[in-house]
Amino acid sequence: MPFYIQNPFAARIALAVTLDLTCLVVAAFAGLYWAPSPVSLATFATAIGVVAIGALLVLQATGAYDLATIRSGPKTRVSLLLSMGVAFAGALLAYFALPLPSGSKDVLFHAAAVFFPLFLLERKAFRSVSKRVRQRILLVGASDLAFALARSIELRRDLGLEVVGLLCGDAEDPSRTQVEGIPILGHFHRLEKVMSDDLADWVVVTSKERHEQLPVDQLLIQKLHGVPIFSGVSLYERITGEVYHRALRSSVLIFDEGFGMNAFERTVKRALDVVLASAALVLSAPILLAAAIAIRLDSKGSVLYRQTRMGRLYEPFEVLKLRTMGAGAENDTGPVFASREDPRITRVGGILRRMRIDELPQFWNVLKGEMSVVGPRPERPEFLDEISQCFPYFRLRSAYKPGVTGWAQVRGGYVADIDGFEQKLALDLYYMRNWSLSMDLSIMWTTLRTVLSLSGV
Repeated sequence: MPFYIQNPFAARIALAVTLDLTCLVVAAFAGLYWAPSPVSLATFATAIGVVAIGALLVLQATGAYDLATIRSGPKTRVSLLLSMGVAFAGALLAYFALPLPSGSKDVLFHAAAVFFPLFLLERKAFRSVSKRVRQRILLVGASDLAFALARSIELRRDLGLEVVGLLCGDAEDPSRTQVEGIPILGHFHRLEKVMSDDLADWVVVTSKERHEQLPVDQLLIQKLHGVPIFSGVSLYERITGEVYHRALRSSVLIFDEGFGMNAFERTVKRALDVVLASAALVLSAPILLAAAIAIRLDSKGSVLYRQTRMGRLYEPFEVLKLRTMGAGAENDTGPVFASREDPRITRVGGILRRMRIDELPQFWNVLKGEMSVVGPRPERPEFLDEISQCFPYFRLRSAYKPGVTGWAQVRGGYVADIDGFEQKLALDLYYMRNWSLSMDLSIMWTTLRTVLSLSGV
């Protein structure tokens, strides 16, 4: 199966990276041609390699390869401006501090002058072409999953996917022509006819039950003819980054080899936690000191805030945070969810939350082994029973240590009520089923970008 079919996200990002590298090479040769001083081919090749790696890292750090950025002209320009700022600082360092070969500095500056406008033109062309290249999807089965998948695809137009119709089971009303805006193209047995008429490129099975009378023979024939056949649950996970837990069966989790970590993986993750938490506490010591002084000057009360949370396998522990609310904030209300515009948050507390500085003391919890750097958010015991009654799979999160940051935290944002925990659960289950060290590193990098952009809670 072609790579672009397996992962629509990676395909578009890989294409964008390839085009950027092409622009870099073109700009480099242009710089070599226009530079007043000659440069040897060996020096030129070395410079190109260093610049290419550096440019891709800078572009990735500024969000240039987020699909939301790729599909947006304004966001692309903002990302490029940030990249130019970092590149300018790097160029100054190279010019004054590094012993670069003769003539290479001229090549680099001329190449940069060519690359930036070329990058904007490339991205504009990329967006124009990608809007016209669509993969048409046929849904097989009218279910809540089918409608949720269709809505997700509609929200993610940058993926180049389009739902063209739906095939229903025999139990469905034959007189209907559409359901929730999706055209009904007939019953299951029309699958081969619909595909032979070239109405769709992909088939996605979204039936309500596994035992529903699916057109198995026709599905196999289409697969043998090279038509991509997807599970609706699987495609939903790929598009949204979360599990559709309403269609999730316990047997799926029981027999899922990727669900949970083995002893070796837990050891590696723990070692990484100790190294990162130690470094974070040392490097953030001046920031913590400044924050502590600001808290004491702004409002009465202690600098640190301790609160009981539930850890791995329901083991309670006291999480440490910098105090961002007035002292005794819950004396009158009892345990309640904090909101984004919570009036109990102090002036300094609002700044600390926005920059995520209030979370830094939690690295002490990481060193003690109560938390991990990356994992599900630690919840309060007062809310756990209520949340678990609404969402039965919620307690599965306790199989992992809670994290300072996590997939749900960087993807789902802030939760201010019980209903918001449904998406949190879907995101946490996705993390647990797809965990890897590279995923943890990606979450850490996204968190760092969030902190630097001041877009935290």
